[in-house]
Amino acid sequence: MDPKSPPPATGYARLTPWQARCVLVGLVLLVIFTLVAAMPPPPMWNVQTPASEAEKKGWKIGDVALYRAEVDRIHAGENYYLVAAEELPRRGYPTRSVFNWRTPLPMWLIGNMPFIVLGKVLLCALGFLTLVLTFVTASRENPRLFQRMVPMAVLMFGPLLPCFIGDVFVMPIVWAGVFMMLSLCAYGLKRPYWGATAGLAAVFFRELALPYCLLAAGLALWQRRRGELAVWIAGLAGWAVFYGLHCWLVTQLITPDATAHSEGWVQFGALPFVLATVQMNFCLYLMPSWITVLYFAAAMLGLAGWHSDMGLRTGLCVCMYGVAFSIAGHEFNRYWGLLVTMPICVGVVRAPASLAELWEAGKWRARQVPQIATP
Repeated sequence: MDPKSPPPATGYARLTPWQARCVLVGLVLLVIFTLVAAMPPPPMWNVQTPASEAEKKGWKIGDVALYRAEVDRIHAGENYYLVAAEELPRRGYPTRSVFNWRTPLPMWLIGNMPFIVLGKVLLCALGFLTLVLTFVTASRENPRLFQRMVPMAVLMFGPLLPCFIGDVFVMPIVWAGVFMMLSLCAYGLKRPYWGATAGLAAVFFRELALPYCLLAAGLALWQRRRGELAVWIAGLAGWAVFYGLHCWLVTQLITPDATAHSEGWVQFGALPFVLATVQMNFCLYLMPSWITVLYFAAAMLGLAGWHSDMGLRTGLCVCMYGVAFSIAGHEFNRYWGLLVTMPICVGVVRAPASLAELWEAGKWRARQVPQIATP
């Protein structure tokens, strides 16, 4: 390679022709297998569930309605845990396990604002900041990515839409997903302390962000960034105390007649459930399922070829949650995908450059015959 030429856009340019061809063939076979044997489940609105007592009474059901009711009652001056102890069983939620009780921070925060709508305004502002920082991070790594601002904006619109529509802003998973993406962007901008702070905010809003925090702390240890590691250790220790206190308070409210899920969380939903979580991008919601398959394949191709520190961090994050979702989660838990739909978008935007370099690396090349100088 000419030392004056720009570095390759992806890591695929380093492959030998045979390696590149094997990757292309493997990608095609994986897509075909997924289309044939592992299509995602139907959209959420097609999932039939037994009617609860709340539904029979004409109440609004679902997580959004539950959290909104809790926020309204907290805003009226009631205690979060006493409210949750009433609302959860009343709306048909099992309460025997502490994992069915959300931590109080998001509902308490929104409920104690002067106006509930300020919670939505704050989340919308964080969502807009996330979009801007994603653009800035991508442009710093490769200025040519500014040419892809339109497709990136379209793709990011799907994961960010819950920040803006209806009462979805009361869902803790939406806040956690935004903070996780802010954390990734902060690391991309070489601001590790801001990245650690945003990551810790994510886990305080929803405990499902804990694997990401452990991953980031592990990378800080591996890269010997002691200051950042100290922030992660202190923050996670504080969260452990916070969550332990939450569990203790919940156990005081679990009644002997409390119900539990008929099945455990470990379901081994494998690739179909993973694809169902990917489908939580609202751009994919109204599209055929095979679009989700191609979308996820493009994301993994783009992330695998992203050879930078942020690329490593983002790719490991998506893969880690993909493995976790293949093991744990019921069909109605597909909304967990809101944690990683934004990082997946970034991988999809990088997919065209990855595919182009992979194709170029796999081309047949004429064998170079050395020329013999003539006198």
